[in-house]
Amino acid sequence: MSQITHRPSPRGNRFRNRKSDTAHHSPLTGLLLFLLLVLLPGLLGAEQLTLEQSVEIALRRNRDLLTARQQVAEKKALLLYRRSQRLPQVTAEASYQEDYYSAQDSSAAQRAAYLVGSQELFRYGETPPGLLQAQQQYRQARFAYQKTVLATVSQVRRAFLSVLLTKEEIAERGKLLEELEKKHWRMKQRLEAGKVKPIDVKEALLEVEDEQLRINTLRRRLLTQKLELLSTIGMLENWLPHQVEVVGAIPEEFKGVSEDSLAAMVQKAWHRRPEVAEMEAQLEEQRRLVRQTYCRWLPSLTGGATYQYKTTQLGLDLVQTGNLWRTLLSFDHPLYQRPSLSASQDGDWSIRLGLSIPIFRGGESWGRLQQQKARLRQLEYELKDQQNRIELEIRKAFFDLMDAKERLELQRERVEITKQRLQIVESLIEFEWARYLTYEDILRRRQDFHQAQQDYFTFRRQYVMAAEDLRKALGER
Repeated sequence: MSQITHRPSPRGNRFRNRKSDTAHHSPLTGLLLFLLLVLLPGLLGAEQLTLEQSVEIALRRNRDLLTARQQVAEKKALLLYRRSQRLPQVTAEASYQEDYYSAQDSSAAQRAAYLVGSQELFRYGETPPGLLQAQQQYRQARFAYQKTVLATVSQVRRAFLSVLLTKEEIAERGKLLEELEKKHWRMKQRLEAGKVKPIDVKEALLEVEDEQLRINTLRRRLLTQKLELLSTIGMLENWLPHQVEVVGAIPEEFKGVSEDSLAAMVQKAWHRRPEVAEMEAQLEEQRRLVRQTYCRWLPSLTGGATYQYKTTQLGLDLVQTGNLWRTLLSFDHPLYQRPSLSASQDGDWSIRLGLSIPIFRGGESWGRLQQQKARLRQLEYELKDQQNRIELEIRKAFFDLMDAKERLELQRERVEITKQRLQIVESLIEFEWARYLTYEDILRRRQDFHQAQQDYFTFRRQYVMAAEDLRKALGER
């Protein structure tokens, strides 16, 4: 026997009265458990859910997206209301009037019904404040919806990938559990041959149970992550976690990407990010407002023309409201009139004009123009600042991804090294080839391996999420 110093375990009393047959684990137990986890969802008729299906369902059922769609519909309806003046206006009118004359002790009745309509032909000048505000609110709602779509897709992908990463860790730990069960079985055989002590068998069993505890913890975490995924895609009320089997591989979209492609990434993000598109739309609107301000120097022209065609009166009017001029085509057609009161005859026409030339208004128009130009320059600076922030965001996300990738590769090597070190020490002790190794030596090797393995899974998750951060920064759905 090798000279090994055993340190009492505070949990040793748990196993003192445990029957040895209950501690027996067949080497095939882990394999059977793994097959059961793989086949059970199919036997129970579980729904298989891919990443693409999750995103598609979320786009239809996510509560945030549904709310954002209704906000867009509300602002679109408000804009339609504000634009109603530009659409045809048709009204049916009726009147009744009866006059009494005391001198002649008589009365006269007038009855009439008309069909009146108008249509705006064109307009020029400044956009009315109500319409301008409705346009801005509709634009903000549309881009807010696009931002919500990107945020929701990113949230769904993160939740889905978290489930895959947890399943991946469970599978890896399942393989380790099989090795530990085989080791425990070998220790029991050597105990029967009198080559090891009972405490050695208990320590091997403790390793098995510790690893099983980690797997059980991961399974409970997996259920929680499935609940989060179902809640994000809006299916929490329809499916339970055990009714859904998340399938698919973790994507490697940036596996071969180098730093040379950063400039192309930035350009792509400028075309895809809704923040940039929103700023460009604001700029275009502000340029239009600057052009409209020059209309304040134009003469105020009002007028109209009417033409009598049989009983229908046609009109063309130029109407000014504030700094907006509208040209309206109208008609007034009598449906019923008793007695006939129209004094116009077929072919009669009239015309009227009004002209007002602004000479000096105390600098009002000039001040308004400078205000709009200053706002335009401000938006140009904000657009450039937004583009710079996006570029910095992409570069930072890319460098974080490269750091996470390098850490993951180094940690993968570290796991292999610590695993081989642990196997060497355990083999030396198990087969009595080490004379000066102590229990503290194997405990330290074991702790190094478990810590390296835990760090690997942590770095693996950080790498996958760093790729998602870069994907979101690029504005990809």
